[in-house]
Amino acid sequence: MHNPASTGYMGAADKPLFFCFDAPQRATTGATTRPFGFVLCPPFGREYVSTHRVFRQFASRLARAGFPVLRFDYFATGDSAGEDSEGSLEQWLDDVATAVDTFRNHTAGMPVWLAGLRLGASLAALYAAQHQDVGGLILWDAVVDGKRYVDTLLAAHQQRFRQTAGHGQTIPAADGVREVFGALLSPRLASGLRAIDLAALPRAPAPRILLMSSSPQADPDDLGNRLAALGASVDRKHVPWPELWAEGAEMNDVLMPPARVLQAMVDSAQGGLR
Repeated sequence: MHNPASTGYMGAADKPLFFCFDAPQRATTGATTRPFGFVLCPPFGREYVSTHRVFRQFASRLARAGFPVLRFDYFATGDSAGEDSEGSLEQWLDDVATAVDTFRNHTAGMPVWLAGLRLGASLAALYAAQHQDVGGLILWDAVVDGKRYVDTLLAAHQQRFRQTAGHGQTIPAADGVREVFGALLSPRLASGLRAIDLAALPRAPAPRILLMSSSPQADPDDLGNRLAALGASVDRKHVPWPELWAEGAEMNDVLMPPARVLQAMVDSAQGGLR
């Protein structure tokens, strides 16, 4: 029997955030005691939905390898409080901080690493650069250029709308909120996301960083060289896999967790990204 995950809510009483904590499974797997654990930062919108099972599998693999793991939903997403239109970049960075504190409360202050996918990787890097209290990062296909990210989301949604509705422009709500594949993008959130530019980070967000690429290119935005120039020890792994979040992704790709990608990240974590 493996240790069951524990779930609950964390943070302010008026903005409770859902979390799930996986204890390390050393007793049943014989895994080595690890000197650190992970907080997992999910992506946004359709990408969150299509990779939800992937994140569960990632947390399970890390726990079986001996790492404590906390995953969570940002405010106004998933099972956390908040209306769909209330999310913002500033709030979500605060949510990462809440998750880090909750992880430390569950592990008696164990050092923490962050791992994120797509926008989650961006939030992990931005939080770590601001706080300088993270031992390492796993950045899986991070959103490097926020403006390009938002423009791509809006363009893809517009194309799908035209294909299904067969006419005209999508019309924002009166307050400027737009829908992107079932998620709501407020002007405040769009502005925050557009401001993301990981290539312009002023300092290394963490001493050790794994760039995990499952896209066709190993490092399409040359982020690794930028982070190395800031003084980080950067490891790069390239395991091509169908982009689960991309427009036109096959349902089989979404339903089948990318085992080789997940195991490559766990292997790097076990080696301390050295």
